[in-house]
Amino acid sequence: MTLNYFDHSPVSNIIEEYYELKFSNESVPFESTVLPIGNTHITCVFYGEQKTITHKTETPLTDLVISGQFFRSYQFLTLKASHSFGISFHPTALFKILNTDISELYNKHLQLSQYNNDLYLILKPIIKNSDSSEAIVQNLNDVFKNINLYSNKNTDEIDKAIEIIKQKDGLLNIQEILDEIKISQKTLENQFKKIVGLTPGKYTRLYRFLKLMRRYESQEIDLNDLILMYNYYDRSHFTKDFKLFMHQSPKKYFNTNNRLLNEYLNK
Repeated sequence: MTLNYFDHSPVSNIIEEYYELKFSNESVPFESTVLPIGNTHITCVFYGEQKTITHKTETPLTDLVISGQFFRSYQFLTLKASHSFGISFHPTALFKILNTDISELYNKHLQLSQYNNDLYLILKPIIKNSDSSEAIVQNLNDVFKNINLYSNKNTDEIDKAIEIIKQKDGLLNIQEILDEIKISQKTLENQFKKIVGLTPGKYTRLYRFLKLMRRYESQEIDLNDLILMYNYYDRSHFTKDFKLFMHQSPKKYFNTNNRLLNEYLNK
């Protein structure tokens, strides 16, 4: 398995990552848990078979697929040599591009052509016809630098809320967010879900868990110290959250090879 990332700095207000994922004949079949990172995605599979498994439902990743926010992990599987390219969007970017309720994509992988054909017609020729991943990135940067973005007071405040959550590593509550932005709790709840795709409570809880897992996988700090650092009352509290997000116990997860998850958590 090969996971490569590409420069997105010219459009970092829109794009969190460009990446490609390659599997040779020697590395398949391949399966790994995928922990959501709080972003929406568009994926293009150039050849081979890649699929996701969510709640025992298999979804083939063919042509261009748009993926909404997920709160819990799912499985990624490929049985044949394959190559895909992905776009990971800033949490508010897809709303700014499409001006539509992003929560409608919650826990879903859909064909982009069926969800929004206008965006599909913009992206497909760039991704499908470029000679290399580097060329795809250059052409996508040109598109996203000039794309019309919808913004208003609500998107500005939700961007601020996300920045606050990230600065605090998810270690805060809703009131602490409201203390720093100029909207009511009801507006925050409704607009955050519409613009990001998750409620602020779910996003914050996921982000806290994600940060803990990144620090564990990078072997910065012992797991027991991380449990305390990220405000889990004790190990049983952490285990409960772990099972919620990962669909398995920590013991089972730590005894399983999840190379894809390990690689992107270590980035």
